[in-house]
Amino acid sequence: MTLKRTVGILLFNEVEVLDFAGPFEVFSLAENATPASDDKYFEVITIAENQATISARNGLQVIPDYSFANHPDIDVLIVPGGYGAEKTEIYNKVVIDWIITQASLAELTLSVCTGALLLAKAGLLTGKSATTHWIDLDNLTPVRDKGSKKR
Repeated sequence: MTLKRTVGILLFNEVEVLDFAGPFEVFSLAENATPASDDKYFEVITIAENQATISARNGLQVIPDYSFANHPDIDVLIVPGGYGAEKTEIYNKVVIDWIITQASLAELTLSVCTGALLLAKAGLLTGKSATTHWIDLDNLTPVRDKGSKKR
């Protein structure tokens, strides 16, 4: 039997659908290719600040599996991007603090697109190379260089 890793994908209003749904699908499908096995490598869950319906980009309604208060331990943290990341959650101290805590506990922390802005705001990219969507590159550099000092 394969030891499953738990992948936690952060959700928030105006999250880009592809940024969370793409990783959800990829991690959900990863399995042991041995013919006699159907072991999945990952259990993929969604987590939001509150366990209320999220309105993703362009109105897709999504109900997170867990909230910040009740989610299980996660091994891999995925921070997606979208309008909500760059315009709202970057100023949400609860979200930034949760990212900081989870990144210190998880084996791996990843971002997709402008989710990098949230990692930078949390101070997780200070002194590191990072990229994001080309339109937001100028927004990433100042946040990355200042990190968690600018909360």
